[in-house]
Amino acid sequence: MDQSEIMRRVIELSRQAVIGRHGGPFGAVVVKDGKIIAEAHNEVLSATDPTAHAELLAVRRACKALSRFELSGSILYTNGSPCCMCMSSMLWARLDRIYYILGMDESAAIGLGDADFYGDLAKPEDQRRIVPLSQLPALTDEARAVYHLWRDDPARMAF
Repeated sequence: MDQSEIMRRVIELSRQAVIGRHGGPFGAVVVKDGKIIAEAHNEVLSATDPTAHAELLAVRRACKALSRFELSGSILYTNGSPCCMCMSSMLWARLDRIYYILGMDESAAIGLGDADFYGDLAKPEDQRRIVPLSQLPALTDEARAVYHLWRDDPARMAF
C-alpha cells in the first residue's frame, strides 16, 4: 500500500466516526512491513471514554495484534496532528514514525485542539488551571518500596 491509499483509509475511518456519532473526526492506522495491522476511529462518545481517541485505540489494537507492548518497526498514520495524550502513547509505543495530514491549527478552527492543555502543562504544577497536580508526601516509604520491588526484580521487563 502506498501512503495515499493508507491515508484514504484513515480519512474513511474519520468519516465513520462522524457519521456513526462515535466521536470526533479522527481515524488512525498502524502499518508494519507495508500492511495495516490495526486501525481505529475516535470512539469517545460511543464508548463513553475520554481516552478512546483513534490513535490510542490503534496503538492498543496493534500491540494486541503483535502480542507486545511496543511498536518499533511500525508507522502510525492519522488525519489530524495528535493530541498530547495520543502523542504520549505513541512515544511510549516507540513507533518509528507518525504521519498526519491536518495540523493543530485546522483542529482549532473547528473547535478542537490542545493549545490550552499544552500551555497549562508548561506551567509549574501549583499554577495549573486544568486538573491541578499536587504531590502528597504521606506514605512515601510504602510507595517507594513498590518501586524498589519492581527495580530489583531480575525477571522484570524494562520499558
